[in-house]
Amino acid sequence: MTPAAAPEPASLPDRLGGVFAAEQIIETHISWVFLEREYVYKVKKPVDLGFLDFRTLARRRHFCEEEVRLNRRLAPDTYLGVKEIKRKGRTVEVAVWMRRLPAELMLDRLVAGGRADTALMERIGRVIADFHATAAHGRAISHFGSRKVVERNWRENFAQTRRLPPDVLRPDVRAGVRAWVARFLRDNARRFTDRIRAGRIRDCHGDLQAQHICCTDPIRIYDCIEFNHRFRYGDTAGEIAFLAVDLDVLGRPDLAMDFVNAYLDAGGDYAAVPLLDFYRAYRAWVRGKVLGMQGEARYARAHDYFALAASYTAPRPTPRLTVMTGLMGSGKTTAARRVSREDAIIVRTDAVRRQVAGVPWHHRDGTGFGEGLYTPEMTERTYARCLEIARELLAARWSVVLDGVYGRRAERDAARALAKDLGVPAQVLWCDPPEGVLRERLRQRAARATDLSEGREDLLDAQKARYERPEGEPDVVKSEGASTAPSDASPRTEVRRRSRRSNTAP
Repeated sequence: MTPAAAPEPASLPDRLGGVFAAEQIIETHISWVFLEREYVYKVKKPVDLGFLDFRTLARRRHFCEEEVRLNRRLAPDTYLGVKEIKRKGRTVEVAVWMRRLPAELMLDRLVAGGRADTALMERIGRVIADFHATAAHGRAISHFGSRKVVERNWRENFAQTRRLPPDVLRPDVRAGVRAWVARFLRDNARRFTDRIRAGRIRDCHGDLQAQHICCTDPIRIYDCIEFNHRFRYGDTAGEIAFLAVDLDVLGRPDLAMDFVNAYLDAGGDYAAVPLLDFYRAYRAWVRGKVLGMQGEARYARAHDYFALAASYTAPRPTPRLTVMTGLMGSGKTTAARRVSREDAIIVRTDAVRRQVAGVPWHHRDGTGFGEGLYTPEMTERTYARCLEIARELLAARWSVVLDGVYGRRAERDAARALAKDLGVPAQVLWCDPPEGVLRERLRQRAARATDLSEGREDLLDAQKARYERPEGEPDVVKSEGASTAPSDASPRTEVRRRSRRSNTAP
């Protein structure tokens, strides 16, 4: 929402006069938002824009109630109810009544101010994964994720941008994206069917922008789409793509990958990854379309979004496989994150182990070495599943980082064999800091108790006794710390960087 000067009284419905002691009024194309010191009141305009119809009081009341109900899923204590605005005992208007959230903690502001980090994106990824796991789904909702409906949405996008000037949407960009979408839909028809069968089409948020995420404790995500099922029902892959695009536009593709990888750790939906480019292109195109429809003042930003959409359709570079190895506390996950930030997916054994066992990401086993979730049999199943995931993602031309101990040469050789079978380069990244560093990190981790890893100092000696050091093995890069040499940015990432003209979202 873009702040605007308080409208003249004549521009507001007479029935609102003097109702709110507002410090600020924000006007959008569909509502007036009155900001008081502690509360916010949102009044829907009596308009019909085709995709929504608020013309009658009854409809406005219904959609106010829907807004409260739906947003309580992710911000339960923020949405207080629907306030009736009365005159002489008669209701003349209704408003969504909210608790005011701190503007300085909105994710877009934190990103712009350099105050967002991997830990924050991990929290957000887990919140969204948990939300998607419990969001409503079923036959009526699944329809919106079908190939037929998705194709129709794209046709609408192309039709609605047909008349934009060529300096806003270049003909070659339009033709290239359109051809790519047609090929993708043709070649990946089965993926859309599989997503429906897997129950991945959900009643989502629908507008997952950084400005709608308030990074309090707990995180509160607000302002979902309440007025149109078509804009809210969809593939969860499309929802995570939405925020990833927003973070790209804000100049932080590294945070976008941190978010995606945290989401996958918590939810295990690795089958979403081959669809991310498709849905990132879709979200960027829609944002360009909306800006283009707002007139010449927004044309430059619209142009950038269309260029961003096109960048997601560029051929992916040859993927590569990186295998982490090292004892608990050696900094493998930190190093893996560094490697992953150029469009690489981390497949983390600590996360996959829980997925294989059918327990939630926050489950803590607390058993001894080689017990519970960490028996040899469970470890074998976990590592086999990680290789299955890696095969699927590498085949879809996504680079993969296998993040785990990989403490036996046979485990590392199995990953090398996979890479050879697929014809992709591979390396083993060995984190080997001094033992004192290991123990200090494990003590700090135990104090936090927020990481997926359950490595503890009392287990270190047992793991050391069984660990096969990778000295003398091929393609091993050794690091005594948690960092690695940064990878070269992919051509696709460079295109996305050049397509941005500022580091703030419109």
